[in-house]
Amino acid sequence: MHYGGLACEMDEIISLAKENNIIVIEDAAHALPTTYKGDMIGTLDSDATVFSFYANKTMTTGEGGMIVSHNKEAASRMRIMRLHGIDRDSYDRYISSKPAWYYEVVAPGFKYNMTDISASLGIHQLAKLEKFWKKREELAQRYLRDLKDLPLILPASANNGDRHAWHLFVIRLNDNAKVSRDEVINRMSEKGIGTSVHYVPLHRQPYWQERYQLTAAMFPVADKAYQTMLSIPLYTLMTNDDQSRVIDDLHEILT
Repeated sequence: MHYGGLACEMDEIISLAKENNIIVIEDAAHALPTTYKGDMIGTLDSDATVFSFYANKTMTTGEGGMIVSHNKEAASRMRIMRLHGIDRDSYDRYISSKPAWYYEVVAPGFKYNMTDISASLGIHQLAKLEKFWKKREELAQRYLRDLKDLPLILPASANNGDRHAWHLFVIRLNDNAKVSRDEVINRMSEKGIGTSVHYVPLHRQPYWQERYQLTAAMFPVADKAYQTMLSIPLYTLMTNDDQSRVIDDLHEILT
């Protein structure tokens, strides 16, 4: 998972996977338009890359997403499975200049296609993607600059001129912070500023706890990260005044 919009070390992951005959599927829900060593996420030598276009993502179709793959066989199978297991795309049948009514159901498929209305939104969002990214980059760089003296671990930037999508801006409290993560969230809320936590780890979720008898002690690093992290506002319509409020209130709470 390219968490928050920063690319994983994909060369190492892909190399290890090839040595051990492991399939690599990139979770790129946060990673548009992230790059890795100059290449766009989605064009690397993995088996598939999955993007999300949910309403809060760096570009949106309202709901839905996209899978890209170099594997033609896998891509063909996904096209079939996304629409009832039918072996021919319904749109191609409708626009054919010759009779094309016949089709076959060749697999127990699903109804996973994106709607045309959502796709039309996506086309126009895609045209704005560069503008969206530049705004997120500007906001992120200001946060990195203006929060650097607080007792925080700030998110890493992309290396070597690559792009960080900055879907999230996640801060973590240092050990010497005088308040807890929950207190920061509550005090920010009292000031009218919403924050969130990305994410509550699986070992704290009832289903996984009960099914696999998971405890926090089994995952000390992940659990500590969870207890000290929060996501602060970052969105393309954020004004300088909006961001100043967040920065000023964090300074007040943490100093």
